[in-house]
Amino acid sequence: MAGLPTAPLAVFHQSDRVKAKSLAGSEPRLVVSFTGVGKPEARHQTEEFVKSSRQDGRNHVLFVSDTLRSWYNDPGIFEEILDVVGRYREAHGITETVTFGNSMGGYGAVIFAGALRAKSCLAISAQYSADPAVVPEEERWAAYRERIGRFTRPPLEDTQEPGCSYFVLHGGGKVERPHWSRFPVCPNLHHYIIGKVGHGVGKRLKSAGLINRVTECAIGERPVALRRALAGELEFRRRSSLEVV
Repeated sequence: MAGLPTAPLAVFHQSDRVKAKSLAGSEPRLVVSFTGVGKPEARHQTEEFVKSSRQDGRNHVLFVSDTLRSWYNDPGIFEEILDVVGRYREAHGITETVTFGNSMGGYGAVIFAGALRAKSCLAISAQYSADPAVVPEEERWAAYRERIGRFTRPPLEDTQEPGCSYFVLHGGGKVERPHWSRFPVCPNLHHYIIGKVGHGVGKRLKSAGLINRVTECAIGERPVALRRALAGELEFRRRSSLEVV
């Protein structure tokens, strides 16, 4: 799902648990793109959705990797990432921030959006939590989850801020249900369940030619336009306070 950048990514920050690469943009908007776990055999995670994040080079993009695959639970890693993003924003005169991510990165996009005072958040196939005590049905990524000594992140809904527009897309089915069914229902969370794609929502959006449009609508806080884009290509439903899930 990674795109091809028009310029090489520059390493902005690297420690023993956080790596951040950047692409400069022409406007003072920053998309903080959180990477997923990546392939098990790969030492490094891959930057995803590069083209759609950049919006023809208008946006600055900071690709942030939790290289421990701790779901941002390693003590102090949350604060380290906040500091990295803060330094980038100061260095580039950023006035608007958006968070974006897929899978573990989608979870990151949600939990960091409030702390970063993001205007909007796009989270694809995001976990509600990696903690087995919170989502006991989840059996994937066991090798990584077993390494997490202590789960330090608060409940996901406690991290959400009313000033941010959250756009969350999950695949339907039994595997993803333990996560999407636990997400809160609130006015500023636009939550869509895409049928018959499981954890592969990002791939499905890309194959349908929708990833750029969905990203554009989320960044622009345009839920109606996003729903219209999905309706033209995919089966989906929107979670609401009137729906029993």
